[in-house]
Amino acid sequence: MAYTNPFAGPAYPTGTTTYASGTQPGSYDQTSAGLAAAGSVASGPTSLVSGNGNFSGSSSNCIPLATVQNFASKDVNRIIGQIAKVLARKSPYINSIDGGTIPNVSDVVRSVVEEMAVPNASLAAPNFVADLNLCGVGATPDVVGSTEYQFQLATLRGAGPRVCVKQARAAFKGSYLQAQVSLEKTILQLINADIRYQYLVQSGIKYVVNSTQSFTTNLTGDMQQINTLFQTASNGVYPDSALNFKTLYRIGTFLREEMLAEPFATKEGEYFQVLASADAIENIRNDADVKEDLLYLTAGSFTLGEESISGYQFMGYRGFAFGIDQQPLRFNTIDPTSGIPDVINPIYQATVTNGFGQRRNPTWVAGTYEIAFVIAGEAFKRLVPEQYVGEGTFRFAPQLAMGELEWTYFRDNDCNLYGDFGQHIYQIQRAIQPIRPQNVCAIAYKRCPFDGAPLPCSTSSTGL
Repeated sequence: MAYTNPFAGPAYPTGTTTYASGTQPGSYDQTSAGLAAAGSVASGPTSLVSGNGNFSGSSSNCIPLATVQNFASKDVNRIIGQIAKVLARKSPYINSIDGGTIPNVSDVVRSVVEEMAVPNASLAAPNFVADLNLCGVGATPDVVGSTEYQFQLATLRGAGPRVCVKQARAAFKGSYLQAQVSLEKTILQLINADIRYQYLVQSGIKYVVNSTQSFTTNLTGDMQQINTLFQTASNGVYPDSALNFKTLYRIGTFLREEMLAEPFATKEGEYFQVLASADAIENIRNDADVKEDLLYLTAGSFTLGEESISGYQFMGYRGFAFGIDQQPLRFNTIDPTSGIPDVINPIYQATVTNGFGQRRNPTWVAGTYEIAFVIAGEAFKRLVPEQYVGEGTFRFAPQLAMGELEWTYFRDNDCNLYGDFGQHIYQIQRAIQPIRPQNVCAIAYKRCPFDGAPLPCSTSSTGL
């Protein structure tokens, strides 16, 4: 059977992510009418999978032959050995957010965060009066309050390629199993990418690394604020510098002292999580003060110094724990309306020997700016729905929520009479509950990558 490519369009995706306008601080709306944090992605080059990853096939149950993919390795010429698998990139984001379940009580859920009480007495110089003089003296009541956010359940659906049993019969053993593993890893990528994107949009603090402005001007946001905009949206000033440790330390101090953010507590101590690219972490590690500290720690046989030099990830340096984002958010422009960067998809779809595979997007590789995150505890929660199967005679199959892969195979009298076709489907459901949005700071900085160019050898004689 002649193979027909079901995908059409340019070699690289030309669409960029667009974003719905954010709501005002303290009134976050994630309803279907005003889902500020979800965004919408311009459609990419595929016909089966739209730009946002959702399955957009025909509503008909019939399966066109053109949509059946033969991605397995055929054993026409003998293949020796195991089918290798390419693992998805690791990401630390899923470990930076707490989880939970969202009850089946309402389409839109209110999240109520109790504010810290405001005492009538000064926190700088409390005025205590001699007990002897307090007869008949009253007190002005302290004041309390709460901030409310609204959020709701959102879903991303996807599906694997349609498979024909006639083509699977002669496939090399292990081909389909590794394809299943590949899909599972991709689902993990999607979950991590979603958490990272929600941090970008919903974070209460934003910072632009610009050397011509003061720290206060570069920073936007406040306590319990959400969907904060980068200051670029108001003054058009873009990042012009790489992220260094002094700037990072100043942001950490701001979060701890002014936002009262609580760092993550571990047995080694309390730390803010810093998630950035390998180049950004290397640049921080090469700061003069940091480099000198690490050398002294190594010379003194401290484990921290050895780990910091031997690997890109190191823990416990002056209140920060560092993690590498292997596919960081990159952009060239910031949308003037939403104030959110037009982030670039790091991959594109490429035709390979059997089917399609991920390849790096040259536009992402050459991206001018990048995003890093400083994260404290209890910023957001990622909630999944309670199981619902209906009631009475209205029964439904258990719903997928965590991105589980389910193999679907139905025989009918019209389109799949002989049971030739099957397909994997998955569904990721989650709701992002804001708690302390100011505990996440998104940092936009300029990339100053080292090109790794070798230095030529000297032509002078060494005398040896």
